Amino acid sequence: MLGEKLVALRKKYGYSQQDLAERLNVTRQTISNWECGQGAPALDKAAEIAKIYQVSLDDLVGDGVQFVIKEKSKPDQRILKCLVGKYVRISYSDTDLFLEMDAGFGSKGKVKVLEVTEDWIRVEYIRTKENTLLKKETVIKLIDVNAVDGFVIEEEGQ
Repeated sequence: MLGEKLVALRKKYGYSQQDLAERLNVTRQTISNWECGQGAPALDKAAEIAKIYQVSLDDLVGDGVQFVIKEKSKPDQRILKCLVGKYVRISYSDTDLFLEMDAGFGSKGKVKVLEVTEDWIRVEYIRTKENTLLKKETVIKLIDVNAVDGFVIEEEGQ
């Protein structure tokens, strides 16, 4: 899972493996190995990677957080910051992304916006735990702001 995150983040920021290797003072092969799951960065390098990609170290290495990434222009941050603490439904024009997110979101697609940064929207929702009928779990996702086309603000109780 870390390897997939590393590939997705590197591509989001437009770095080649060589570009990232030079920033981290490691070899291109080292970056390739991390991305293929053949090893992982040491704590100091993981912290550098998190800083480069403007995510927390916990989000980068934690299994409980998934990244949703898509390339396009960034929306107005002032509008997005008004969503923090609100329950919303998120719309996507990318059909594949819509299906992936819709399948993952519980409560009929409603999520709570926890935080908005220049690059990420952190959301939380509750869904039925995989391979169970009644157990619920809280899921946190970091969604690339470029992946979102719009929001519909919902009342908490709906």
